[in-house]
Amino acid sequence: MLTPFTPSAWIERRIPPRVSLLLGLTSVLALATAPITAPEISASHFANAARYSRSHGGLALYVVQNGHLVAESYAPGFSASTPHRIYSGTKSFVAIAALIAMQEGLLTLDEKASETLPEWRNDRRRSITIEELLSHTSGLDPDGDLIYPYRDQMAAAVNVHLIDPPGARFHYGAVNYQAFGEILRRKLRARDESVEDFLKGKIFDPLDIDIASWTRDGAGNVLIHSGISLTPEQWAKFGQFINRVRNGAPNQLVTAPALALLLAGHHANPAYGLGFWLNRPPPEPRLQSIDKLQLAIDGDQLYPDGPRDLIAAIGSEKQRLYMIPSLDLVIVRFGYETAFSDGDFLSRLLTGHPHPDAHTH
Repeated sequence: MLTPFTPSAWIERRIPPRVSLLLGLTSVLALATAPITAPEISASHFANAARYSRSHGGLALYVVQNGHLVAESYAPGFSASTPHRIYSGTKSFVAIAALIAMQEGLLTLDEKASETLPEWRNDRRRSITIEELLSHTSGLDPDGDLIYPYRDQMAAAVNVHLIDPPGARFHYGAVNYQAFGEILRRKLRARDESVEDFLKGKIFDPLDIDIASWTRDGAGNVLIHSGISLTPEQWAKFGQFINRVRNGAPNQLVTAPALALLLAGHHANPAYGLGFWLNRPPPEPRLQSIDKLQLAIDGDQLYPDGPRDLIAAIGSEKQRLYMIPSLDLVIVRFGYETAFSDGDFLSRLLTGHPHPDAHTH
């Protein structure tokens, strides 16, 4: 387990056109030379947020605004080119893959999963939709231990039982995305294409995103719910793409109306769309604890009173990709497991002050 860094003092020095902020970490603020179209993150606000992140297990910060790197901060041994596992941040890539599959006519979000999985046709799972799998509202038991011991985790997810009626409750975990992976795998067989090849050809290659590694199950399949390792620079490319689409820029992958389908939220949990966390209050009563499956927002809003268009891809051990299209802002945060508040961190970065109502988990 890594231990927190405890440097004695800040050291600042200007290296035009960059400002270097050293706090036992190597911190760099790049001064933008191109015209900006959104309020620029100030050096003092970034320093405040970097201090908070570092003191709460932060390993890397990488901030892109208006298409330019404006700030970065690293623990010893980390840099913009150091890969790190993003855990459930993988799910956001898979959700975009589902959109592309929809646009290509392979599936629809309201399609019954049992159309592809005959194993579900004779019990209550027959009514589960693909959208409910991607929003974690299928009612399937989310316990990863039901699939982790198996050689083929996608196939194992097909055998998981219901614990709630489909669409009734939000249960975060690995099972839903592994089940979706099995659906996509079966649909792609006619093309003689793997799920991994589909994501590579439709997302990673077009966006020039280099995957450092991707965890596989015993059968050699990439994990659908987790397991991608990326550098801060590469994960930020995905965030910039999402912001561009939401801001109406033309692209060859997904349309803005299609992307909006992933960000609508669900009555069982308005704070989660399909693969992305949304800056909305959770439902009442508060969400069930998901501390063993995903130390994400655990029932709290990402950033109370913050930008409503803020969304995030979130992974265990406090991995974060924040996207705010109204500010043309992308923030990558790597960390290791310790208490951390999204709202407090983001408030420090955007306002220079801690958030009075933020909760630390």
